[in-house]
This record gives sequence, C-alpha cells and structure tokens, in this order.
Amino acid sequence: MSSPAGRLTARLLFATLAIGVAAREVAGWQEIPPGKVTDKERTLVVEVHRARKNYQESLERLRGYYVRSKNDEQRYWAEREMTQYHMMVKDPYILDLDLPDANLRPDKNIPQANNILRDAIEHLNKPTLMETDKNQHRAEVLLRRLINDYPQSDKVDEACYYLGEIYSSKYFEQYRRAVAFYERCLQYEPDTRMPARLKAAIVYEKNLADWGRAKELYQEIMQKQIEPGQTKEAGRRLEKLLGARRPAR
Repeated sequence: MSSPAGRLTARLLFATLAIGVAAREVAGWQEIPPGKVTDKERTLVVEVHRARKNYQESLERLRGYYVRSKNDEQRYWAEREMTQYHMMVKDPYILDLDLPDANLRPDKNIPQANNILRDAIEHLNKPTLMETDKNQHRAEVLLRRLINDYPQSDKVDEACYYLGEIYSSKYFEQYRRAVAFYERCLQYEPDTRMPARLKAAIVYEKNLADWGRAKELYQEIMQKQIEPGQTKEAGRRLEKLLGARRPAR
C-alpha cells in the first residue's frame, strides 16, 4: 500500500504531465481569423447539430411511446423536457449550416406552409407580457419547421424575415444570425415589401457597427423606393450616419 506522501507525489506528477500535454496542444494551435471556418470547426459544429437533432427526435419518440401506453405522468415529463429544449437559445456557430439554401426557388402556394406561417405570426402578435419570450421561441420552432418541411413554399421569404425579427430581439440577441435571415429573405424576393433591408441595415448600424454595409442597404432602399415609409426612414438614417462618419473640419 502506498503512503500518503507517495500518493501525493503521484498526483503531482500526473498533473504536471497533463499540464505539459495541454501546453503542447495549445502551442500547436494557430490563431484563426474572424469569419474563417476551419475543417475541424465545421466537423465539431456538425456533430453538435446532429446531436441536437437526435436528442429532439429521441424525446419525440419517447413522448409517443408514453402517449400510446397511456402513461400520462411520464408523458408530461417528456413534454416538459421537450418544451425546455425548444426554449433554449441554440447558436448555430456556422451560419451556412443554419440558413436555407441560397439557390432555392420557393414559389409554390402550399396550404400547410401558409397555416404554419399564420400560426407563427399569431404567436409573435399575442398581446401578453408574461409569455412574450416563450411566444418568440414558439414562433421560431414553427418558422424553422416551415422552411425545413416546405422549402418550395412561397412563404419561405416571409419565414426568413420573421426569423430575422426573432433573432434580433432582446430574447435572442443573435445579430449576425438575424441579418443573415433578413438578407436570405431579400435573395428569395428582391422586391419584397417586408422591411427586410431596413431592419438589416439598422442591425448592421446599431448592433454590428458595420456602417459600410448599413450604408449600402440604406442606399438600396432609396434607389428602389418600394415603400414610402421605408424610403423616408432610410433617408433619415443614411443622412445621420453619413453626418456621424464625416470627419470634422
């Protein structure tokens, strides 16, 4: 049997070796420029996305089992865990894994997708203070379902717009994700009357400090003049932005 002193020495040796290994691993890493996605990062993020999907599907199967077996108590706990999972803010880490395909041509009138969009908007418009954050999450789940299940629907652009609204809200504060969905809306419907350009420009200006991109979008709105209110607001913000960025004499 080893003595206390011997065990302490062994632990210190093991800790020293572990620190040495960690230090060598850190030394082997190179700083990755912002926005650059490495193969290793993509592999790890895909694993997280897959694990999330498997976890959700497992919970749904478990709930289904309890429904069929009429086990109401366990069904309640499975549904509660599903709700908690849906209420989590889940970062995509890599935006192109989160967005619908840029090459989609969503131009079909699909009644099921129309109903989902309607239900999502109803959640967003519910006049309640206590449930607002939950309603934002509920709407997110519905809009993601619309895009995933009905990618050819002519409501996909609107779904992207409302996801931009959700991700830019105080309940998520995922601003890069928000502008990515606003701009996806514009890809699918360049002349949309939804204020996607204006909302994206405001997020670029106020939350991301990307004044160059904000300026481009404000100028696009001025050129297109799709809707008078948006044009007026874009002009006001553009004038203010240019004035703020103009060097003092």
